Amino acid sequence: MMNKHSQTTAQQAYRFAGASAQYNNALRTTSPVGMMVIAITRTRQHLRAAKQYREEKHFDLERQEKAIAVNRLRALQAVVAPKSAPELSRDLYAFYARMIKLLARNGRKTPLEERYEIVDRNLEALAKQWESFKSVNPQSVGPQQVRGTRHIVEQVL
Repeated sequence: MMNKHSQTTAQQAYRFAGASAQYNNALRTTSPVGMMVIAITRTRQHLRAAKQYREEKHFDLERQEKAIAVNRLRALQAVVAPKSAPELSRDLYAFYARMIKLLARNGRKTPLEERYEIVDRNLEALAKQWESFKSVNPQSVGPQQVRGTRHIVEQVL
């Protein structure tokens, strides 16, 4: 016999299985640029959750969400390929390093809530830049556009 708690657990498991299947399908059909947007968006969700938990004074949950966000930032940082795109790689690597450092608690005067918002805004701007690449046809990119690529990341910072 199922009680209320086990039904909730079963429902959660069912929802998780459905979401997991959708996520796996998205992985197979999404472009690399789309994947970057998804990864950044997911990181932003963890940042906002950490901020919310901090405001509600649920510091254990905040720490968990913050750790997830920092780990995701490190993963995004690790994805950058220094050999194939050294200039863009350097800038993106530095961007993620600054975001990780901003979340660290090194006696900063800026409250952590505000730092969550700053990192979230920067990630949102970066995701929008990635989104703009979706409409670019690689065969139509001329030398002027390629040279300007470095400035895309600088605009975000």
